[in-house]
Amino acid sequence: MQLEVVLSHAVALLPILAFLGALRLMDSYKLVPGKRILVALGIGGAAAALCYAINSPAFHLFQAYGIDYARFGAPFIEELAKGWYWIFLIATARVAFMVDAGICSFAVGAGFSLVENFFYLQEKGGQGFAVSTLRGFGTAVMHGGVAAIAAMVTIFLSERKGWRGIRLFAPGLLAAMTIHSFFNQGLLSPVASTVVMLVSMPILMAAVFLWSESLLRHWLGDKLDRDIELLNMIATGELHRTRSGAYLQSLQDVFPPAIRGDMLCMLQLTIELSVRAKGDMLMREAGIEIPPDPEIEAQFQELAYLEKSIGRTGMLAVGPLLSQTPRDLWEMRRLAQSRSRG
Repeated sequence: MQLEVVLSHAVALLPILAFLGALRLMDSYKLVPGKRILVALGIGGAAAALCYAINSPAFHLFQAYGIDYARFGAPFIEELAKGWYWIFLIATARVAFMVDAGICSFAVGAGFSLVENFFYLQEKGGQGFAVSTLRGFGTAVMHGGVAAIAAMVTIFLSERKGWRGIRLFAPGLLAAMTIHSFFNQGLLSPVASTVVMLVSMPILMAAVFLWSESLLRHWLGDKLDRDIELLNMIATGELHRTRSGAYLQSLQDVFPPAIRGDMLCMLQLTIELSVRAKGDMLMREAGIEIPPDPEIEAQFQELAYLEKSIGRTGMLAVGPLLSQTPRDLWEMRRLAQSRSRG
């Protein structure tokens, strides 16, 4: 009997962690630090505890509509609870690619399913090994998968459509809620639903990851070439031949020479940091360890000094020249985190 309990818990809790580990192994560029995955797991677990505190009295309060609440109300509440963290990561440029967005959001869903399944086993643990298997391979994969789909849809809209604000995040959240609700409808048998999730989610995630990494590799090569070319033009005094140089020249009647000089220094420094970040990513893909760089912190301090010297109005003017897309901001943030550790 004790062995059956152990096996029931193992099959309900371990498959989703194995799935998450497989996703991490697929990340050729090692975009997601292990610490962030642990944080995402913890936040997902906290979200499950919160939803348990909300859903339990809701089911009791609306007993006559319990099935409807499970089909429509619970998915809405649970996807919102899971969604805030991956929304935060994307909105603050802590993730900027489909791969890292997918891994982090899947980790949130995995943490959610671990706690939810644990609660479920404590309350209904006597239902047998088969139910635990359905929970571990079906419901758990659903929770991780729909969260990953939501985050990856958001990254896609950010890259391809340039959407921002609420409009950027609403489609992904709605997609997650819809798939979750469909799963809860019971249109398929529990076994069939589990098989569908177990087959479709790995194929979908693998396809998206391969496509995303192909785009990332192409983006790295093209942008690295452009950054290096622009750095060479700055070093040789040929920047005035470029659109960036012409734009800086157009500011000469608005800002004094000292401020325009700081703008040029900031442009050069952001490009240098961008080049270093891309180089680090390529070396990580090749399996080369990146040693800590004690000078990187000083460069970011210099960036902060230049920003203060240029002022708010100047930063608005020079903003179009700087690397300020979500991916570029992510690059600089990741470079600062990875290279400044002693």
